[in-house]
Parts: sequence; C-alpha cells; structure tokens
Amino acid sequence: MRLLVEGELKPAGGIVGAGFDEFRWPRPVRPGDELRVESEVLEVRPSKSRPDQGLIKVRTTTLNQNGEAVQVVIANLVVPRRRT
Repeated sequence: MRLLVEGELKPAGGIVGAGFDEFRWPRPVRPGDELRVESEVLEVRPSKSRPDQGLIKVRTTTLNQNGEAVQVVIANLVVPRRRT
C-alpha cells in the first residue's frame, strides 16, 4: 500500500482509495529480493454523483527479480477530473 501511495502513479495530482477488488500475495518475498512495480489502468469513468471527480480501476503488480508476481492489487481510486 505504501508503494501505491508514495509511488510514481499520481493520476490528476492525487488519489483517494475507494476499495479493492483484489489483494493477493501469490509468492513470498525473501530478504535480498529485488522488486519492481508495474501499474495498468483498467478502467476510467466519471463519477455519477460528483462531476469534478472520476473513478479509475488500477492493477498494480509487484514482481521479484525472476519476473514472478509477489503481490497483485486491483484498486478502485477516486481522482479529480481535468477541466476541459
């Protein structure tokens, strides 16, 4: 979670968590492992009740040095919408 909050993903300037669809640890992390994080935006939609906000669904996968997933998170996030 800390990587998600402090990481490079800063959609529209910031995020607020609205829940998780999935949160798994398929493999253990060992001392000395080198980790990398990949994020993919799965869905973007406007908020039905707040026109200044939108909702995004993001899959964040943490991989070890062998390319094996050690954590998979699918999060729903509330973000400010860009003004057009």
